[in-house]
Parts: sequence; C-alpha cells; structure tokens
Amino acid sequence: MSSPVEIVNSEGVVLDEPFWFSDDQELGSEAYAVVSILGSQGSGKSTLLNKIFHTNFVVADKRSFGRATTKGIQAAKCPENSLLVVMDVEGADSREKGVSGKAFQSRIAGFASAISDVVLINLWFHDVGRTESVSYSLLQAIFVEAAKAAAEGGAIKTLMCFVVRDTDPSYTTEELKNILLQGARDIWNTIPKSGEAVDAKLEDFFDFDLFALPHMHYEKEQFERQCNELRDRFLQESNPQFYLRSEYSKGIPADGFAAFSKNLWESVYENAQVLSSDNLEAGQDELAAAYKCEEATSDILRDIAKETSKMLRSLEEGEKISNLGSKFRDLVHQCLSRFDSAVSDVNSSALVSRKRRELEAIIDTSLNAVFVKQLQVLRENALSQFKASLSSEEVPSDFAFFTADSMFVREAEDSIRPGSDWSYNTERTDLQNTMHEISSRRKQLIAQQIQAAQQQASALQYLQMQQAQMQAIQQQQYGGSGGNWNFGAAYRPPETDFNISVGYQQHRTTIQISMVPDESAGYLGPGGFTAGVGPGNLGLSFNINI
Repeated sequence: MSSPVEIVNSEGVVLDEPFWFSDDQELGSEAYAVVSILGSQGSGKSTLLNKIFHTNFVVADKRSFGRATTKGIQAAKCPENSLLVVMDVEGADSREKGVSGKAFQSRIAGFASAISDVVLINLWFHDVGRTESVSYSLLQAIFVEAAKAAAEGGAIKTLMCFVVRDTDPSYTTEELKNILLQGARDIWNTIPKSGEAVDAKLEDFFDFDLFALPHMHYEKEQFERQCNELRDRFLQESNPQFYLRSEYSKGIPADGFAAFSKNLWESVYENAQVLSSDNLEAGQDELAAAYKCEEATSDILRDIAKETSKMLRSLEEGEKISNLGSKFRDLVHQCLSRFDSAVSDVNSSALVSRKRRELEAIIDTSLNAVFVKQLQVLRENALSQFKASLSSEEVPSDFAFFTADSMFVREAEDSIRPGSDWSYNTERTDLQNTMHEISSRRKQLIAQQIQAAQQQASALQYLQMQQAQMQAIQQQQYGGSGGNWNFGAAYRPPETDFNISVGYQQHRTTIQISMVPDESAGYLGPGGFTAGVGPGNLGLSFNINI
C-alpha cells in the first residue's frame, strides 16, 4: 500500500510535479474517479477513508488530540481500483489556522466540488440542523462554485453524500436527509446569482444521499457492517446504489490529472474570498470568469480523452495512423478554438491567456501518449521490412538497414505534432540496435554455411583421393599399370546345342557353357554348321584400354 501524496500543503502550495502517482502516465487517457471528504477537524474523516478504501491516511491519537493530523490536501489511490483517487482534506475548523483558515477552507471546498465525482460531507449527528456549524459553512463554499456554473448555463453534476456520525437510532435516514436538504436549499437561496443562475435549482448541480453511521467504539460490529455497505457503493458496479456513475465523472485523464488539478487549485486559490456577505459579491465576476475557463477546459479534455482512446485502440491492432501529425495539429486547433469561443466574453485577458496555455499543455501530454504508441507500431513495421529485405540474397544488408531506418524516420517525422518538442530519438536508436543485431546474426549464419560447404568439399576431395589410391594399389597387384585390356570369345560345336563362351575383363576370366537350340540352322543348309571353324560358328572380340 503506497503512502498518501500531499498535493496541497498547509500553506496552500500545490505539488509541482508532472505526475502525482507512479502509474499516471501508464494509465494515459483513462479518466480518474475522485472522492473527497470534507468536515470538521477530529470528526474521523481519515479513519473513515481508511475503512472504506483501505488507504493509510494518518489518523489522530491521544498525542495529537486537538491538532490537525491532515494538513492541506492528501491524496491516495484505492488499492482495489487504480482509477479511484481519494482525497483527505484538512479539517474546516482547524484551531491552528484561526481566522485565516476560513479563506483556506473556502478554497479547499471550491476545489473539491470542482474536481470530485463524489463529495463526502462528514458531520456529527448533533450538528444536523445547526446552520452555524462547520459543515454548513462548507456547503456555502461549495454552492458558490455551483452558482458560477449556473451563471454559465450548466455544469457536470456532483454527488454529495452526507455521512452522519454517532447517529441517534430514533431518527430515520429519510428524516435526517430531509433536514439537511432543507438547510442546503436555504444556503443555496442566499448565494448571490446572476444570468441563468437566477432560476437555477440546487438539484441541477447536485444529487444527494445520506449514510448514517453508529458509534465507532460502542457499536463496533454495526459500524463495521455499515462501512462495508458504504464501501460496496463505491466499488461494486452491480450495486443499485453505485456512486461512481459516469454522469458524475469530470473526465480528467490520468496522465493530465496533476496538471489539471494544479491549474484548478491555482485558479481557486487566486480568486476565492472569505465567504461572508461583505465580499461574496465583490469577487463574483472574477470567480465566474475562472469557472468559465475551467468549465470549458473540462469539456474539451473529456472530448480529447475520447479521441485519444479511439486512436489508441486503432494502434493496438497494429495499424499505423497516417498523417498523425496533421491530425494532431487540427485537433489542437479545434480544441483551442472551442476554448476561445467559450471564454470570448471573459474580461480578464491575462486569465484567459494563462488558461489557454495550460489547456494546450494538458492536451499535448495526452496526445504524446498516442505518439509514443505510434512509434512502437512504426518500429515493428520497419523491422518487418528489414527482415523481408534480408530474406533476399540479392539485397545487401546495409541497403536493407538504410531503407528501413529511412522509412521509420520519414513516418515518425510525419507523426510529430507541429510546434511540439516531441522526439523519436530513443525509439530510432532501439530500432537501429535491433537491426544491427539481426544483421550480425545473419552474417554469422552465412559464415557458418560457407564453412560447412568448405568442409564438405574437403571431405569429398579426400574420398576421391582415397579411391584413386585404391585403384593404383589394385593395378600394382595385378600386373602394373601397363593398361587395361578385355577379351571375349564364343564357339558352338557343329551339330550340337552347346554354346561355349570365354571372357577376360579387369584381370578376371569367365567361362560359360549353355545348351541353346540353334535357331539359325535352317539358314546354314541341311548339315547345319559347316565342318571346321569358320565365320558361321565362331565369334571373337578384343578390347585394349590404354
């Protein structure tokens, strides 16, 4: 289990790192689900998160009693879901911050409501209905952010779940929920509004739920059972009351989560004011401008996440995307144009300019993940061409290497987003090293084949020499080497069926006697063979090889 990350310290300084979690870049364009918890100091927020999500946030003990154990905002991953980020927020009534803590807590509340899918409001049972309690002041800060969204015509819904601690069993869940909802509506009605926000309802921006927990120590078994039930609402999609539904998702990609959160926090940090009747109206315009920028950014990033997911699925199938750099250029231009159109009526040019640069940086990070995947496909294609060229003996390995490397460079250059600082040097070096290794192995194989052929030729030459020596020995044994001669003769005695043949060949003599009827007797006269030895009854052959 990894340790929590301090994303905002107690002085309001946000963590300046490109990635907050080790797997942010690996998860790429997949969207995080975010759960935040707000409430008073010492109300058991950290303990509850550890129970539900198996995190390890620091919890209070006797030695830290009366002091804030959670400083600023701490974030951790749920071990069972790598796409679930849990944020533990410093207590709203921290004694160490005093009056200055009010401004800090208003910023935290605004930040939590803008980035979270689900906001847990952790409060004691005895604070239900007490409008002067810390929980109600947190609602006021959250609803100010919602009012800014209403002024611009809409926002993504957030689920707000009231977690009531140490409940009295004489009150039903529905009764407690009605009391809290009435108080929330009363606060919403006191928030200054303008434009379309005048007629906006609280339910346009929030869904509400309530979860009652008994005393953690005196009713331990029931407390554990209730925590498990609450846990299932976050982790079991089959649960009818599943909380992390798509309608609440802010669509923030994992690899852009740190950059987006930082920009959002700085916007809230710069523009939030202490929530009182004296200053709410004064900061409303600037806050509305900041919210409009964030709202436009959120919508654009959600669409970017969908587009990059589509591209990555195509690349997973091994098919390169042609003219990828041009597509990136057009996509970024389209997104920035949408942003410019959405914030065209914002008066703060400095704010718009900064937010535009930040948006482009986040988009660049998301598209870079697609570029890296494209390079992997191009590398495999170049290797396939290199191997195919080597299979032909007519193509030199150096020419095959140059052709494959040139193809990779050409297509990699075509995939770079114009104006970015992307590079393919690492992938090209890896490709070249692989091709060098393949060439080296091929040369070794050819050398082994040549060596084997030479050995075979030597063996054949040796056998021919042995055969020649054996023939020479035979010639010496049978009378030298004066030459080879053959002799053959056949004779049939007159008026008989006997045929006698004699032969001499390669120093061997053969004599054959056979009884064969004379089929040609009719041609030789009534007496058959003439008397004596003559051309009719004698055959001779004599061959001499020199």
